[in-house]
Amino acid sequence: MGFWGWRTLLVCAVAALLAAPASAAAKECGNGVACACGDAVRGVAVLDADLVDCAAGLRVKNRAVLDCAGHAIVGRGDGDGIVVDEAQGAVVRGCTVSGFRTGLRLRGGSLNRIEHNDVVDNARYGIELAVATKSNMLIGNVVVGSGDEGIHIGTAADDNVLVGNEIADSGKENLYLLDARGNFVLVNRLRGAGSAAMYVKHSKDNLFFGNEVEDRPIQLRGESERNVFEGNLVRGAGYLFQAYEDAERGWKGPRENQVRRGAVREVKTCFRFEGAAHNTVTGVIVNGCSPVSAQKKSGGIAATGNVVDVVRE
Repeated sequence: MGFWGWRTLLVCAVAALLAAPASAAAKECGNGVACACGDAVRGVAVLDADLVDCAAGLRVKNRAVLDCAGHAIVGRGDGDGIVVDEAQGAVVRGCTVSGFRTGLRLRGGSLNRIEHNDVVDNARYGIELAVATKSNMLIGNVVVGSGDEGIHIGTAADDNVLVGNEIADSGKENLYLLDARGNFVLVNRLRGAGSAAMYVKHSKDNLFFGNEVEDRPIQLRGESERNVFEGNLVRGAGYLFQAYEDAERGWKGPRENQVRRGAVREVKTCFRFEGAAHNTVTGVIVNGCSPVSAQKKSGGIAATGNVVDVVRE
């Protein structure tokens, strides 16, 4: 094609672009301004209708309140449904979020509340805590049918509180902690994951209290240390403490974790230690376990110093 041919083609393309209808520009909403897909929420926003067919959902800013009032935000299979974006003191409540890659994402920031939302059928994560977000509260959310993980607590996402949530039927793990510290996981219900109910990797000093776990194990891997599991009820699965190798750390095994009280029922082996050392199990009620525990070397690390003192039901 010669010069004039290319020139004509370029002119036609520009003319077609100018003639095409412009998409609605994202704007700020809240304080009386209605929200649409892609908007940034400032002040207080209460939805009065569903937002559907969203390429991107809503971004919640510093100290903003997003109250969906039971309405849905529905995506096209990718992007994020709601992003709490480097915010402090924001609130997201009463939303049904589905059809995104990640349903609800906390990106940086701290002291936010995510409460009483239904996060359903998102392709990767239901809820993700990312970019070292800290000291947030996740209360009473239902997270179901996530393609990968139900709730993902990422690197340096520390000191968060998860209480009274239901996490179910994730493609892999229902709850995943990766290199996270000081989180409180309290009185949640987890069931029906593809692999682990709780997967705790390279994470330290977290408390798991009063949770109900069905069908899938609680798994600690790698450099997971000083975590406490208190009063959890585990049915149809047990605990697995397992060494793990990665490029930065080499082989590391869980150490000095505690499982106290609670119960483990309806599983062949209640506690398995593979390259894990100096972990303790005390006062846990067991039923149906034979044997109660099993230990073996993994990655060249011996399973030593683990203490299992249980109460047979």
